[in-house]
Amino acid sequence: MKIIRRKLFWIAMAIVFLTGGYAWHEYRAFMSVPTARLTAGNYYPEMPPDEHHYYIQLPIDHDDPSLGTFIGFYLLSPSFKAGSNVVFKLYDNQQEAVGMIRDYKDFEIFDQGIGKDISYVLIGNRGVSPTLFPEVFDKNGNADYALALKLYGSDEQIEDIENVRLDMVKRGLLPKDGKIILHGGSGGGVLIQQYLSKHGQHVSRVLMESTGAPDIAQANQLTFTKSFYSSNREAAEIYYKLYQEGDTNTSLAWLLFKVGLEGQPQLQTRILKGKDNTWDLPGKFLYAKNWLKLSNNFPLISMIFRSPVELEVKVRMWELLGYDLVNYNPSSAEEINLLYESSRIFLSEFQDAYKTGQIPIYDFNINRSDFNGEVMVWANSGDQDFGPQIAELITAAYPHARLAVFEENAHRVQKKSAYQLNLIKSFIETGPNSPETQKCFDEDILMK
Repeated sequence: MKIIRRKLFWIAMAIVFLTGGYAWHEYRAFMSVPTARLTAGNYYPEMPPDEHHYYIQLPIDHDDPSLGTFIGFYLLSPSFKAGSNVVFKLYDNQQEAVGMIRDYKDFEIFDQGIGKDISYVLIGNRGVSPTLFPEVFDKNGNADYALALKLYGSDEQIEDIENVRLDMVKRGLLPKDGKIILHGGSGGGVLIQQYLSKHGQHVSRVLMESTGAPDIAQANQLTFTKSFYSSNREAAEIYYKLYQEGDTNTSLAWLLFKVGLEGQPQLQTRILKGKDNTWDLPGKFLYAKNWLKLSNNFPLISMIFRSPVELEVKVRMWELLGYDLVNYNPSSAEEINLLYESSRIFLSEFQDAYKTGQIPIYDFNINRSDFNGEVMVWANSGDQDFGPQIAELITAAYPHARLAVFEENAHRVQKKSAYQLNLIKSFIETGPNSPETQKCFDEDILMK
């Protein structure tokens, strides 16, 4: 029996060491600076070119062709039909999910956000794994933030999108007029507004949901994302009380932010009450229970954000949040912003680079008045990040725009209800003012 126990012990130890060694290897690989990228004529083995996977050579710097090209890619939805209404789905950094889509089941999350029978295109972002640029790192593995802002920035991404559109024109995949429809939300909705400002003549219709507009916000003395107070006054007041007492931390702010994205303000308040009351053990248990969820765990997320793979994510965050972050110093409950609380840590190197004059604040110079296509803007009434106020301002900025507000709390741009999918289909196929779309607006589900 002793011999059996000894063997089991050594087997268990071997499993522990092998698991630990593998985890360490994966961690080192994840944290390593890229040394090369895909070369011309090649493709990712996990994603061979076929009728749904296309590769394209794109300039590293659209302003300086002498720097050469890199291999990008775009994907066509399973039900894609050439020459039909084609939707470019833009997701900003959420487009990390686009990398390495191999078969039909990998498209399901995108189908849930637009419908299975819609012809849509997904574009692999530069700077998002696996399309990384070694140039933005020095020999010691340190990021060159100025160069990263240039090569990973949205100005370059916008031209990548236009190059994909032109490639699809050459391949006969778009309607004869070469026009596309744009659909996206959150930061992707801002990317849509940027693309329209430069290439709006190639767009017929646009659907933006749960999104904001940094330049419009600044012009109206608003922050890019809503304050905590405006979405959950009671919780914000408790948080600021703890803030003044020095009893808050970034882990708490991140957890509250993530809970709010799921549309759970009551849970935010309950967690904070537990934090504020020494004897509220159920409240403290709720905090611990939700903190253990991987996506809510700030130390884990902070570690991930230190990876070279996440540099492009931070570039886009700096573009969107930089103006507000450098001015963020809350002096009341009304000024608390949960996203900015955590972003101060995520983007600390960018703030340091800004203070020393190495990088600027991104200037969103967006022209909306010249776009003559049809626009629909969606907002959720209780969205923690964006809501009806900024949605109304965005809608007013476009000549032919319509607003739809839903009685929902979550900040969600993916999974849709049957009603929402029907509204999307009606808008894409017939426009915002057709009888089919108007019928959707006449239903009680919509607030406006």
